[in-house]
Amino acid sequence: MAAKNGNGENKGNPQGGSLKLIYALNAIATTLQESIQSEENVYEVFNNQVVALGLRGGISMLDEENQVLYFKSVALSNSLKKILNRFEKKLKVTADGFSIPVDQVDVYQMVTQVGQSVFVPDTGKVSEQIIPRRIKSLVKPLLNTLNHPPGIYAPLVFDRKIKGMLNVVGPELTESDIPTLQAFANQIAVALENARLVRKLQDANEELDKAYQLTLEGWVKALDLRDNETEGHTVRAADMTVHLARFMGVSGGNIPHIRRGSLLHDIGKMAIPDSILRKPGPLSPEEWKVMKQHPKTAYNWLSSIDYLKPAVEIPYCHHEHWDGRGYVQGLAGDDIPFWARIFTVIDVWDAMRSDRPYRNAIPVKNTLKYIREESGKLFDPRVVEAFFDLRSQKPHTFAG
Repeated sequence: MAAKNGNGENKGNPQGGSLKLIYALNAIATTLQESIQSEENVYEVFNNQVVALGLRGGISMLDEENQVLYFKSVALSNSLKKILNRFEKKLKVTADGFSIPVDQVDVYQMVTQVGQSVFVPDTGKVSEQIIPRRIKSLVKPLLNTLNHPPGIYAPLVFDRKIKGMLNVVGPELTESDIPTLQAFANQIAVALENARLVRKLQDANEELDKAYQLTLEGWVKALDLRDNETEGHTVRAADMTVHLARFMGVSGGNIPHIRRGSLLHDIGKMAIPDSILRKPGPLSPEEWKVMKQHPKTAYNWLSSIDYLKPAVEIPYCHHEHWDGRGYVQGLAGDDIPFWARIFTVIDVWDAMRSDRPYRNAIPVKNTLKYIREESGKLFDPRVVEAFFDLRSQKPHTFAG
């Protein structure tokens, strides 16, 4: 194969490549550097910009242990994509995700094992080594359409390790474009590595979040039992609060905080003595004073924990009433945090619809009548209307 490497052999233009290509690829690299992209976004930027330059190309990642390249991105014009799609359907294979042992293609070996950028004057020779013999006759029309323009194959190197390969193909490429393409490949490698690091961090955070969530649910199950609550009340109320919050337009980023706040709404009761919390009869005025401190206790515990601080509004304010007659702060109307107003309706709904040691579940009709009657007194009227609207549209959302 008439391949030429980036070590000074068979040099072309001594001026060092096309200025147009240099500026264009530098602009792509700048776009990728402006913010950390996902791996998919890196591939998308590469594809769009390479095609805009009138070139073709691809990015492949190296499985170092098995010495296999996996095609992650194939940049083709729309017309070529349509032709390729027809062949993909016929052969039941896709270019994206295609894999090939590096020792099957001479250029791939040179790039991934030696770490050397390679200029290939006729990429048809590369195609011949990639395409399995059994289907060469089938894809010959595709290869004829693609022609055999020159191409440059460059290693993706990060932290002195070869991570994959970038290739760009186009009729105007020359060997003098190798330094430009190698510099561009280095930028792509950095962008992909940053994306992978961010993804790993996100995965770790998700695992940690799951662990926190399971811990919270364990706490609330224990508290439900201690408080003589029906098993599952808190988790059900949290699920329903999330549904209603979404229905009322709360942004997705706030939903986890709402769920945590709902799960922890009665966490302050852990500081209430059993003699009060589990008392079978009515509480005395003095006992009520102690009981009414549990939202404040929750605030004191949770507000100093960064992970839970955004969720503290619900535990602290879910006993406030729209008309200002609630506790602890005596807030009224819109001064009560919105999430707490949503939760209050759900908490009452589930509490009334659940069996308790001292009574059976209150019938649906009676519960709905109570919620409607308390609109503008205990409850925010807008939340009540949303509750009824969502219940009519999706009755299964609310247990009972």
